[in-house]
Amino acid sequence: MSLATYFRSLLALGLLAAARPAVAQTAAPLNTKIKVYLVGTFHFNASDSDVIKGTKVDMSTPDKQRELDELVSKLQKTQADKVFVEWKQEYRQRFVDSTYALYRKGQREVGNQRDNNNEVVQVGYRLSKKLNRPKVYCADADGVFDYEAAQASAKQHGQEAILKGGFEAPVSDSMGLLIKARTKAISARQAPAPKYSGESLLTHFKRMNTEASDRGNMDSYLLYLNRVGSGTDYAGADLGGDYFKRNVRIYTNLLRAVDVQHDKSIVLIIGQGHLSLLKSILRYNSLFEVAEVLPLLESK
Repeated sequence: MSLATYFRSLLALGLLAAARPAVAQTAAPLNTKIKVYLVGTFHFNASDSDVIKGTKVDMSTPDKQRELDELVSKLQKTQADKVFVEWKQEYRQRFVDSTYALYRKGQREVGNQRDNNNEVVQVGYRLSKKLNRPKVYCADADGVFDYEAAQASAKQHGQEAILKGGFEAPVSDSMGLLIKARTKAISARQAPAPKYSGESLLTHFKRMNTEASDRGNMDSYLLYLNRVGSGTDYAGADLGGDYFKRNVRIYTNLLRAVDVQHDKSIVLIIGQGHLSLLKSILRYNSLFEVAEVLPLLESK
């Protein structure tokens, strides 16, 4: 028996499919891909580990709760079979299972103040409940992001302006300015992760989920970070490679959890800085296809 025949046999027996939810599902057409809606977000509690720091936003106010309902009503149009969030499976899945069960029963305070304010609860739980899904799935994975090593290399080679131009400040190094001038006609480069400045959540999510934002984010890795180092010192490339590896692991968690026989679409709510790399993994994929979020956010 060939390997392909073996795997087809397993699929027929349901051995490779994820456990089916309690709600009966019709099989997805065999000639269609599973739509993946990647929803880029900022971290509502801010994040100490991100290069670009944010500011904590209190999501418990009546105004923010209304804005969250407005945002999630747009995302509900995905009709996603599964909702994935940016918490690590090995550390948080049991917590998510127990607290989401309470959330479905109407309990809005499901953890400590920090957990309850997180986009996982405020967007992920809210969306999954509106879709009447029995579970929320953790998709994040551990990874190495040694930004300090890249900073040390940049300092050693006089390249600090290159590194800052990719993440923290406007482009100012000579080659970076030449690259910016040459690419300006192709794409007006945005900051990779536009900071939240107090506008409505729907407005901000529209800003974060554009092709220009994705392109700007990828440029940070391919055109700026990758120039850090010299000779056999590939500190910038290594940092980008490590981050790509983490995103491949996140993709693997999606692949492991999806029901390949029945799921038609899934949603992943994740920091905006992940989108460009995850989309690059999904673009040439025979099982999944990227479904753009922006048209849903802009819909009436």
